[in-house]
Amino acid sequence: MFCPKCGRNTPHGSVACAYCGTRVSQPGQAKKQRRLTCVKCGKFLPLSDSLIGKKDTCKECEDRQARELAFERDREERRRAAVMSEVIGRHPELRPKVLQQLGITDFSGKVYVDAASHDRFCQWDKCVTRAKNLELARRYEDAAKEYESLAMWKEAGEIREKASSRTIKHVNVDLNDLLDRVKDGGLAIQYKCKNCGASISVDDTTNANGLKFCSYCGTATDTETLTTILKNALK
Repeated sequence: MFCPKCGRNTPHGSVACAYCGTRVSQPGQAKKQRRLTCVKCGKFLPLSDSLIGKKDTCKECEDRQARELAFERDREERRRAAVMSEVIGRHPELRPKVLQQLGITDFSGKVYVDAASHDRFCQWDKCVTRAKNLELARRYEDAAKEYESLAMWKEAGEIREKASSRTIKHVNVDLNDLLDRVKDGGLAIQYKCKNCGASISVDDTTNANGLKFCSYCGTATDTETLTTILKNALK
């Protein structure tokens, strides 16, 4: 049997040409076959789609599904971009890391955020939030370690410097109070320089500024050790 449209030989009893899909069977020549319908909308499918292409959905439904998938993909991309903006808004210090992760220099135009970057931004957000909460709790070393886990060395250093300045301020206040008590008690306490071993006398003529450095070698005084010595002497 030859196809009336393309002229190619089609097996006897075929309903449609295997090459172009044109109907070739005549009434009584082949067993009647039922035409398939779209599983989504119920419309009849063309013979070339149903009997030859083995499709079960029409072109209109396929196009509609493609549009819906594109819409969902676009909505997910916009959601990830919004999450990124929120993270930067809460923690501006993360901006350089975000730019580096995305491989861009600024946020002009539409920014594409893939799933892996989105998950990483969420993790950074949690880590920095935890570091700031630890700082509020005055757990400065733990906060610095959180920043170090993100390779945010500057922030980690600033936290440690802040902790150090608070300690020094506290020691200086204690030292001034202890010197006043030494003066009131008329005591003379000897302290040895940790570098040269010279004896430094602490009496009613001594002030806190004069104890900052050794008068012999110029080495900075260990104020914490000196404070402990004075506390023990005044017990």
